[in-house]
Amino acid sequence: MTVSDFADEVSRDTPAPGGGSIAALAGSLGASLASMVANLTHGKEGTESRDDALARIAENAQIIKEQLMCGVDDDTNAFNAFMEARRLPQTTPQEKEIRLQKMQEGLKIAIEVPFSSALASYEAMKLAREVAAIGNPNSITDAAVGVQMAFAGVRGGIWNVLINLKDITDSKYSDEMRKKCSMLIELAKALNDESSSFIDSKIIELIQKKK
Repeated sequence: MTVSDFADEVSRDTPAPGGGSIAALAGSLGASLASMVANLTHGKEGTESRDDALARIAENAQIIKEQLMCGVDDDTNAFNAFMEARRLPQTTPQEKEIRLQKMQEGLKIAIEVPFSSALASYEAMKLAREVAAIGNPNSITDAAVGVQMAFAGVRGGIWNVLINLKDITDSKYSDEMRKKCSMLIELAKALNDESSSFIDSKIIELIQKKK
């Protein structure tokens, strides 16, 4: 789909693609911006000491970008699979048991997909933060937006995990996943705050140099 067609599809009165897919897309765009800044800087005069790091950032960001783009469809497919399980017959006790089992299996997939996207988005955040420090100063706002978009990918992915965990009957699985989510969001928040402070200070420096 084109960007316009995808936005139209999201806006319709259907539940998928929804927030999970958009979170994955946000993370993918964050990774794309990290790669862009690295590519714009790499190989220019005076960047020799940074070129290896810039090449690594660009390559890794491309890998994460592709992973998260797949996550856009994966999230929609996971939701649809769960909905199919809900529509299974439940006339007999055996059918009810099978339906509940399939629903729980579907829920776990609908949890693992956005959690995977959240993890990948955090990696995108780290790359965008790194390239903000060593990339072309004129592109620092691109890296800054990359951090913010990737943070939205983390935050959105975790929200989608948590909303599905409420219906999980496996308490051990649920507790473990909540702990993972808590750890990840704390790391992402800290990185987001630090990145914002660093980038704001760098932009102020650039403004002052122009005076």
